[in-house]
Amino acid sequence: MNREKSITPISSVSSFNSLLTSGQEYLLESKLPASKVYIKFTGVFHGVLVVWNACIQTVDEYSQHNEMAKDPMQFIDIEVKGDIYFLQIGLHVSLIDKPTIERTILMIRNYKRLHQGRHEYGARSKTE
Repeated sequence: MNREKSITPISSVSSFNSLLTSGQEYLLESKLPASKVYIKFTGVFHGVLVVWNACIQTVDEYSQHNEMAKDPMQFIDIEVKGDIYFLQIGLHVSLIDKPTIERTILMIRNYKRLHQGRHEYGARSKTE
């Protein structure tokens, strides 16, 4: 998983909640808009409330550092190391902005069959 620029991951939900200011749903660790951002947010994984240490990036950004199919699909990649939950997401968008982050968080929170490993989804065609 591509985490080289992420700041220190958080494992404790209570520690994370104390970092959030009133009304925020996530902690943004990058400037917007960007082709790759790091965020932290809470969600449920296998019935347990966790902190997702997430990297959301464009599929084009991901493909610059990783081998991919010619016409790749969007993806979610989940890795759990001890009590730290890493989430990497590749989207067919030109840039990551606040609405994209909010839709992505909603998608992850509503996805009922999340499991460790890579999930590919959506159309293979790129949207411009």
